[in-house]
Amino acid sequence: MMPTEVRPAATPGWRERFIEELGGLVHESGMPRAVVRVLGWMAVCEPPEQTASTIGSELKLSSGSVSTATHMLVDSGMLERIARPGDRHIYYRLHPGGWERALEVRFQALVQLRKVADRALDSAGDEADHRLRDMRDLYARFETNLGELLKRDGGSR
Repeated sequence: MMPTEVRPAATPGWRERFIEELGGLVHESGMPRAVVRVLGWMAVCEPPEQTASTIGSELKLSSGSVSTATHMLVDSGMLERIARPGDRHIYYRLHPGGWERALEVRFQALVQLRKVADRALDSAGDEADHRLRDMRDLYARFETNLGELLKRDGGSR
């Protein structure tokens, strides 16, 4: 039996700082700030299931921003909708395996970039120079290495 990890008491306001810090990564994530903030909230909220109105209230977002964000996150596989018997509200929670799904979507984008570069190299023939080859080679390395990582870690949960 493994010993239980002992952690210090939570620092007040840690959730808010996490959400705002994550929201600051909009350029890195390629997603709108509201979407990143909703995702951050869903990673730390209690209880794990939240209504759209609760999400909006906690994050001080408009209902339109919450609706757009939850739709994007549901469509991407990061969130799932939950209906409870006898309750007319729709709840959202992180989808089990949602982080892996998000990485898989990013991985597929890298694969497509490599394929585009391959087609351009084929078409360019002797006019292709190092810039196009460098692009293709970089994305090919990402494809190989991330593909192996996803295969290896896919069953770790």
